[in-house]
Amino acid sequence: MKLHGYPISPAVRRVAACLEEKGLPYEFVFVDLSTGQQKKEPFISLNPFGQVPVLEDGDLKLFESRAITQYIARAYADKGTPLLPTDPLKQTMVSVWSEVESHAFDAAAAKLSFEILIKPILGMSTDEGAVGVQQGKLAQVLDVYESRLGKSKYLGGEDFSLADLHHIPIINNLLGTKIKALFDARPHVSAWCADILARPAWQKHKMAIKVHGSLFSTAAMRVFACLNEKGLEYEFVPVDMRAGEHKKEPFLSLNPFGQVPAFEDGDLKLFESRAVNQYIAHAYADKGNPLIYQDPKKMAIVSLWMEVEAHKYDPPATKLTWELSIKPLMGMSTDDTVVEEQEVQLAKVLDVYEARLAQSKYLGGDSFSLADLHHLPTMNYLMGTRVKAVFDAYPHVSSWYADISARPAWQKVVAVKNNQ
Repeated sequence: MKLHGYPISPAVRRVAACLEEKGLPYEFVFVDLSTGQQKKEPFISLNPFGQVPVLEDGDLKLFESRAITQYIARAYADKGTPLLPTDPLKQTMVSVWSEVESHAFDAAAAKLSFEILIKPILGMSTDEGAVGVQQGKLAQVLDVYESRLGKSKYLGGEDFSLADLHHIPIINNLLGTKIKALFDARPHVSAWCADILARPAWQKHKMAIKVHGSLFSTAAMRVFACLNEKGLEYEFVPVDMRAGEHKKEPFLSLNPFGQVPAFEDGDLKLFESRAVNQYIAHAYADKGNPLIYQDPKKMAIVSLWMEVEAHKYDPPATKLTWELSIKPLMGMSTDDTVVEEQEVQLAKVLDVYEARLAQSKYLGGDSFSLADLHHLPTMNYLMGTRVKAVFDAYPHVSSWYADISARPAWQKVVAVKNNQ
């Protein structure tokens, strides 16, 4: 069985939750929405509407998440958690509340999720007027839910069913926003949310890798690139730095220094992008592209150049990125004196790099490694500024950058950033 989709899509997560409830093994096939992969072949052959998810079960191909979950519940009725009752009357009640979820709850909740969660990621302004309208509509739906859940444990009756499961992804998203107050104001709804979100199947699904950060942060981009090299699925959790979210709870519980990214892998919580990448490279050494060496001597060379990147290259590169790329975006004036000073410092580092890269294809040896990957975010920014001339003056450095920046894993990071 294959599930084609994007990891953080609520529709995809709806199907994944159903598969987990049934204890069914499946292969997740990543569909890169940032590059429009869902609108091209071969995906269009699976869903002509160009939307995720798609489920393949043998020669059966299905789209529309709720249709998929109904198929799973019926075809695998003898597996895992029963999600549809066999009694016709009880099944009808589940169908009623499934329709309510689809046409009443989701209509408002999905729009709120877009305005409050998705728009900020895309660099768009939230329409507070639209939020107010949809809050009112959602409140009306939750009033009905409060009455219903005062009479039965779950929407469809006394047993958990698809009628409840279909709500989980959107509720999970909204409870991390100001909309949580709507749910909290209704005790039966609040208790129901706590119940369904605590289900082991959903918790297992949520145990995927998470990266909390900004798509424009060089440190976060460093981690995205590493995860892409390893072919690992992960959930991106946006942190609104303009609103200072990185300096408040709950983010400070993940990184007490209030800097992005923060990283979660199950119960492991890490910060500092280079430490995160070393963990990924070691913990998932058998996945994707190797980024470290097993041989101690070769690994020592990689470690050496990782230290050079962090302590010699990054200080001037980061200051130049700030002055030439970030300040203009914020409407601030570039300090030309600082730029000139840091260009000199960067050139001194690149003198050393030029000599090294004349001797080996990559900094750490003849294979691409973390020592190379860690340079990509700042170099990507600087190549769009006057500092490109500094790099261009070094032929081996220029060839090296052309090589590492063309890697598919990095191109995916750039595509996501540029599409925001």
